[in-house]
Amino acid sequence: MMIKADLTQSNYIMLKQLPLVSRFLILGSFLSSAVIAEQQSGEIGSFSIAAVADIQYADANPRGGREPREGVARIKNAISHWNKRDLDWGVVLGDIIDWDDIDYSKFPKQTVETTPKEWKNTRAILAAWNTLKVPNYKVLGNHDYYVPYKDADGLSKPASVYRAFGFKDKAYYEFSHKGYRFIVLDGDMSYLNHDIDSEEYTKAKAHYDALKGPARGIWSAGISTKQMDWLKGILADSLTKQQPTVIMCHYPMHKPYDGHTLFNAAEMTTLLNTFPNVVMWLNGHNHSGGYAKISGRHHLNLKGMQNEGHHWYQIDFSPETITVYQAEDLKTPKYELKLSWPPKENPEK
Repeated sequence: MMIKADLTQSNYIMLKQLPLVSRFLILGSFLSSAVIAEQQSGEIGSFSIAAVADIQYADANPRGGREPREGVARIKNAISHWNKRDLDWGVVLGDIIDWDDIDYSKFPKQTVETTPKEWKNTRAILAAWNTLKVPNYKVLGNHDYYVPYKDADGLSKPASVYRAFGFKDKAYYEFSHKGYRFIVLDGDMSYLNHDIDSEEYTKAKAHYDALKGPARGIWSAGISTKQMDWLKGILADSLTKQQPTVIMCHYPMHKPYDGHTLFNAAEMTTLLNTFPNVVMWLNGHNHSGGYAKISGRHHLNLKGMQNEGHHWYQIDFSPETITVYQAEDLKTPKYELKLSWPPKENPEK
């Protein structure tokens, strides 16, 4: 951070006449004010973050090409490298667990609960994730809801899931960092997120049964009307403040649509196309990864860690670009994405 100081000559002479301790106190106060002014100025800065998707940990044997038991070791390896780098924060883009306290072989046709309900998989992977030495953020994915309908104390999902992963009453939120705005969305429109005895389950199941087209995978979800209304307000505020904005969600929304796609991807596309300051949609879910560009907006699907241990990333943000590196290779970017926001001023003729 570059701090701009403006000490006039008269102020400088006055400082020289004061005792040494007083000089330090005044200079310290001045510098603190300068730092605060810099942080509140809205200027777009440069910074790096850690990012990973689809760890999907469970203490379970391999199935197909997936190795759920390797999740803890893999994320610890990634963190051992991240902790040596100059990073501001980290994010896991959903599917933190594979499942917890259910018989997954019978899911989703049946949710057969196992006992005792101890959230062992969740606690193990969160303990590993929390060894990251910078602030970390969590996005929930479909697998994070593959747990019993009710917790041991009777708390029903999704509230039991929110509690287990450290949220209060919802898992969507937003924050600003060095001139950027970050928005975290939760795929909260899926009947598998709810207690089977709840009204929300019935409504979500009816919604799912009425879906048509390829974007209706049972493993996917949509964004609820309530959350969409909240999102519209945050986007309007970010545009007013001229902030380049990144949306982080578990589910992809770019074409071609398939069983991985956000249920209401078309509606979301229409909305985001009215906000040119949204520069990126960052997601997981499709373990194969992918990239698309829509109306100048970058859509990046990170590859899933459950399939390969080297699927972990560093993402560098600057006023002009977003650069993505994979695993230990910081020399050859996987993506160098130029930003279309803020708009460039017309050059002088």
